[in-house]
Amino acid sequence: MKNRPSRECIHLLGHSQRGFTLLELMITITVLGILLGLAVPSFREAIQNNRIVSQNNEFITALNYARSEAIRRSDTVSVCSSANGTSCSTTTNWSTGWITFVDPNGDGNLNGAEVVMQRGPPAMPNITVNSPAAGGSLTNVRFSGNGMLSSTAGNFTLLKTGCTGLTARQIAVSVTGRVSTIKVACP
Repeated sequence: MKNRPSRECIHLLGHSQRGFTLLELMITITVLGILLGLAVPSFREAIQNNRIVSQNNEFITALNYARSEAIRRSDTVSVCSSANGTSCSTTTNWSTGWITFVDPNGDGNLNGAEVVMQRGPPAMPNITVNSPAAGGSLTNVRFSGNGMLSSTAGNFTLLKTGCTGLTARQIAVSVTGRVSTIKVACP
């Protein structure tokens, strides 16, 4: 009688091995590393661009809110830069935050019984919000009861650290009270 292999041995011999070899695993990891190396810088740039767009939208919302409140109340409403959320700064750097308040005397400064309606947080990390002298620097923006500016028209510039290309934003406030934004070249 011949020695025959058992059924289990026949079953195991009939199937090929499953899984990865060490070489296949190393090639896969190398390709994955190359793809991540190409994608991560682009992903970081996309995150920074989204942050500046978010900051831009938040600031425009604050200005539009002030204008709509001025119309609703038929009174002057001001927005000013503020480092502490309780008083206006005299600086054109709005990166520290801002406050929106009812300003019956129309002087653009928070004083007496004037009511703060909104406090804007400081700008996101690595983003600056300024009102440059070249565009009509603004330490405050005042909307009269008809929605028009009772302060001078001007611009705000939003920049991220290491800004390149057309990734900066410029927010313009016209004498009619209209707020608009455009992409501008980084300085």
